[in-house]
Amino acid sequence: MTTSLEPIQELLAPHDMDVELSSFAAFRKTFPLQGERLYAEVFRRNSDIVQTQKPKFAVANLEKILTATFEVSSVSGFDRMSLRDLSRQTGMSMGAIYSCIGKKEDIALMVADIVRLSSDLTRQHAMQARSNWAQIKESIRFHLYASTLLQPWYFFLFFETRSLPEQQQQASKQIELDGIKGFEEHIMAGVKQGEFATNDARMIANTIVVLMEDWYLKPWKNRLTSDSDNDIARHEKQISTYHQSIVDVVQKLLAKP
Repeated sequence: MTTSLEPIQELLAPHDMDVELSSFAAFRKTFPLQGERLYAEVFRRNSDIVQTQKPKFAVANLEKILTATFEVSSVSGFDRMSLRDLSRQTGMSMGAIYSCIGKKEDIALMVADIVRLSSDLTRQHAMQARSNWAQIKESIRFHLYASTLLQPWYFFLFFETRSLPEQQQQASKQIELDGIKGFEEHIMAGVKQGEFATNDARMIANTIVVLMEDWYLKPWKNRLTSDSDNDIARHEKQISTYHQSIVDVVQKLLAKP
């Protein structure tokens, strides 16, 4: 099983790096971690434990298992969920379940791996922006878009990290710490170049990450929960509004006297 992030170049084709942020609709068309491609990637990155070697069946079953996991764990908690619960929820036999995962913890590792990958894509994309401020804004927008599409994954990992083995718990927590470090580096570079003014880049970076986490942890507070295509325009407006709110707050915190 994949336990650390593979180089993006080995994972995705060059055109997959060209994620479009001009609108949420454009992002949905270009973000590689969604739909069948998402579960195909889960299968590819976990081929050492998925016994079913027929991609078509493996991808379909992994989607059923992960979707059911998010549904069941949101009600009863992942620690109380059993593989028999998954069997009932998915309509799959226990044999079919075991052909995709060896143990329940494998599911949490798969989720952590995809969230880590999404976070790395965010950083890779932001680095294309020319200024530190542009990189901060691009990172925030990319994250809001990605965590809208992958909301169950981000939500699950935030609350179920404790279900991972100790080493993987630390790796999971490192995703958040790396996000904070990335914003801190942008801010410190901006201070050095005279773009920003602050004596506490770490706290501002942490504030950004906390505000981004609020987006996917409490979707009822800021946005719709429906994924219907008919809601794309409304999602776009809600994301843009929230993005601008974060940007306004951060801009004030970084403003020169």
